[in-house]
Amino acid sequence: PDSMALLNLLSVYKYSNKLDKLNVLPVIIDHQLRENSDAEALQVKQFAEGLGFKTLIKKINSKLPTGNIQNWARIKRRSILIEESKKYNANLFLAHHQDDQIETIFMRLIKGSGFYGLIGMNWCQNWQGTMIYRPLLSMSKEKILNYVIENNIFYVNDPSNNDLRFERIRT
Repeated sequence: PDSMALLNLLSVYKYSNKLDKLNVLPVIIDHQLRENSDAEALQVKQFAEGLGFKTLIKKINSKLPTGNIQNWARIKRRSILIEESKKYNANLFLAHHQDDQIETIFMRLIKGSGFYGLIGMNWCQNWQGTMIYRPLLSMSKEKILNYVIENNIFYVNDPSNNDLRFERIRT
């Protein structure tokens, strides 16, 4: 729901301000970790294209790790998004929100992070030459879910977000 809310907000911003030159290219990452992930990716693509955006689906075709699969997926996803951003000389918008920020700071705290780690995610940062923006960082997950429901925005629920086998979910 977070990424779909961000995509919808970018669409509203672009079209309400008549910003024809503002190009938005949603990149859908299919980790291929679940059955039907390809069908879900196609549904998301159809929704994005319905908003008027050309959309890419990128599949991760790497051997699965034996260890921390969520960290592996995050690293792979970030790598693809940075690669695509560089290819198009584009900025990268991510849908991290306030609850993600709290979670990140808390996890860093319990792992003994230093002061800079406890600052959390930046709203704007340069990562390997790509500008990354997180415009939803001050919004709660609840507010985002309400926006998605009120605006009848399509989204896919990832069941791993409720799987207590993963450290981030337990935390």
